[in-house]
Amino acid sequence: MSTEMIVIYGLAFVLTLVSFLKDPLKTKQGLKKGMKSFMKLMPVLLPLFLFIGILLTLITPEFISRFLGEDSGLLGYVFALSIGSITFMPPFVSFPLGKELLESGAAYPQVAGFLVTVMSVGLVYYVAESRFFSRKSAIYRNAVSFIGALIVIAVVMVVFA
Repeated sequence: MSTEMIVIYGLAFVLTLVSFLKDPLKTKQGLKKGMKSFMKLMPVLLPLFLFIGILLTLITPEFISRFLGEDSGLLGYVFALSIGSITFMPPFVSFPLGKELLESGAAYPQVAGFLVTVMSVGLVYYVAESRFFSRKSAIYRNAVSFIGALIVIAVVMVVFA
């Protein structure tokens, strides 16, 4: 287990313990509500995690350098943004993946676009997001995040040019 995970789990445990010492009834109610919410999301999340896991096992370093390398051009940007928009990963997974992509031959702007979209766009969550919020807010959030990814690519292109 990484240091970050130990800190996150340790902090969650300590804060839950502090909450329990302050008000055991509210803490129990909060944990029950959290478990119910988790169980509601499980039918949506489980297939999503399976899809992402399968997708990540199929991608090879040769594939990465061909489609995300310096010579990939416009197709590389489109590919990075598309794959990133379809999948979703939390930062503690995507940043190490970004490092591995760079070490496998991917270029900085393509990896930057991929990382921004993989953490913020997440079209696979659209169904769940539109169910819990509204369809309009899900579309706006994804559109704004995608535009942000384009801006990040432009900045990285200028910095690393």
